[in-house]
Amino acid sequence: SHAAADDKDAMSKLKGLLGLGPSCAVEIFFDNCEKRRTVDVQMEERVDTQYVFQGHEPISGRVVIRPNPGKKIEHTGLRVELIGQIVLTYERVERQDFTSVVRALEASGEISSESAYAFEFPTVDKQPDSYNGINAQLRYFLRVTIVRPYSTNVVQEQEFWVENFSREPPALQSGPIAATPAETGVAALAGIKMEVGIEDYLHIEFEYDKSQY
Repeated sequence: SHAAADDKDAMSKLKGLLGLGPSCAVEIFFDNCEKRRTVDVQMEERVDTQYVFQGHEPISGRVVIRPNPGKKIEHTGLRVELIGQIVLTYERVERQDFTSVVRALEASGEISSESAYAFEFPTVDKQPDSYNGINAQLRYFLRVTIVRPYSTNVVQEQEFWVENFSREPPALQSGPIAATPAETGVAALAGIKMEVGIEDYLHIEFEYDKSQY
């Protein structure tokens, strides 16, 4: 509701005045995404537009950090992780990472102005496709962490979608298929036969004269 949104904005402003809110803005950008396909993924409270990658593609880009006006960020480590995660939401939320690769962007230092850091994950295996269901999700995302010695770590995540496209079967030849001498009298392209049913009650057979259409 509008009242809840106003309360949330007011709380964010109060935290900022007290020094309890985020001390900087963190954005994650992917490389070469001007013409990349996107999908809209329904999250808990919003629709998230995500870039689509194939499993073999490298993931690269840059992290941009903008400190709040007049603020400096001292840190003991700046890193980006590529994570593949399964989330089960039936009864209670369970999260299990099935892949995780870390890249250090900076060992330690101080950020006093807008700074950009390039990253690349060239060989991360992303075989499982992304999935967004009611009780289960398979998600891929980047997580940037600014490790702060005397304050809460700053964490920002950016999700992306993975689809592994299978190769199409070879096109069928038009017209008759010539058989070799060893195949004389035998169909060059075998058919498909499938049987389904319930024992003692129902029996159905499906038969196709070609294995590809």
